[in-house]
Amino acid sequence: MFESLSRYQGELSAHLAQQIEEGTFAQVNLFGGPAYSLRLTAALECIRVLDCQQQGSDHCTCPSCRSARTMTMENLLIVSRRDHRSIIESNLAAWQRLATDYTKEQTIRSLRTLLLSYHPQLNTLGEASALADVVGQFIQSDGESESERDRWAQEIRRLTKRLFIAAKKSTTITVAQVRSIAEWVSRSAIGSQKRFIIIEALEETNPSARNALLKLLEEPPTDVYFFLISEHPARIMQTILSRARLTRFAPLSEEALHRYVEPYYPKKGYRSLEEFYLESGGLDITSLTAAAETLVSSLTLHRRLSPIELAKILAEVEKMDGYEQLLRLMLGHFEQRVRSGVLAASTATRYVRSINESYYHGELYNQDVKMMGQGLYYTLLEVR
Repeated sequence: MFESLSRYQGELSAHLAQQIEEGTFAQVNLFGGPAYSLRLTAALECIRVLDCQQQGSDHCTCPSCRSARTMTMENLLIVSRRDHRSIIESNLAAWQRLATDYTKEQTIRSLRTLLLSYHPQLNTLGEASALADVVGQFIQSDGESESERDRWAQEIRRLTKRLFIAAKKSTTITVAQVRSIAEWVSRSAIGSQKRFIIIEALEETNPSARNALLKLLEEPPTDVYFFLISEHPARIMQTILSRARLTRFAPLSEEALHRYVEPYYPKKGYRSLEEFYLESGGLDITSLTAAAETLVSSLTLHRRLSPIELAKILAEVEKMDGYEQLLRLMLGHFEQRVRSGVLAASTATRYVRSINESYYHGELYNQDVKMMGQGLYYTLLEVR
């Protein structure tokens, strides 16, 4: 078991396998660490092994493992907070180009990860149903020609775009979703006796949702497993931390990163898995990095950009759908300035708080990039 994951996170894979083999695997797990360190991949592999009807081998062909590989199982629910757009586009473009079984499987898994965020128990959005129907047909398709691959890719892109536009944005799990999960896990099992829930970015949710989830985690029903995924475990309330087993993930090593991207036949080396997905998914990281540096320099040096300069930056960011990544880069620049001593930690903390609050409200009310970006920039100018 965990043979595939061990190629990228060896020591951690052995640790998880040992827990399952010894029967000590926790019902509530917290996978903490940086983005793109394969926390979700590890959670999904744990779920496959726990649900396997045999020994959890990578090559097992039992019904549970076959469903797990295409993520079509009925006993998994995901509340996801990630860059679905870049990951789906990266995998889809690779499948169009290479037409390998691996790139098709990765495309399916990235699409199903998105769709499981619209599980019928949590959401009845019609656009999700339309995409689910097409993905189901895509899974069954075989021997596609280049023209057929282009047709599939065009239809999948059209439907995912419709879903992203129609979906009400939210930072992470809501109290209504927690109640829906509680109802779901209390029902009689369908197909499998085990049920699995993955929740990302718990630290960003509101107190009501956290308290509702706490009640569910205090005494999880038998054969129900929770996987909490977080970049910042220290921000999660202590009462939840005390009920979860923390597993810390490290960034992929250079060697592991090379092994991971090798099946995609990349044209260049990448410094991180995040850079690979973002660039192959259509983002211009060089331009975004320059934009983040311009904005941060303006703020820290108190040199206000003109409305035209700001509008030009935001228009480029909006064109490539890179606003969230822009904010990540800005946070990184603030951190670098604190470490070099040119920015006070207290000031950086206020910048971070303003960025988090602005992004939360912008996502909640579906504001466009221009409105979010302008509002945030002028708010940050007032920080001292």
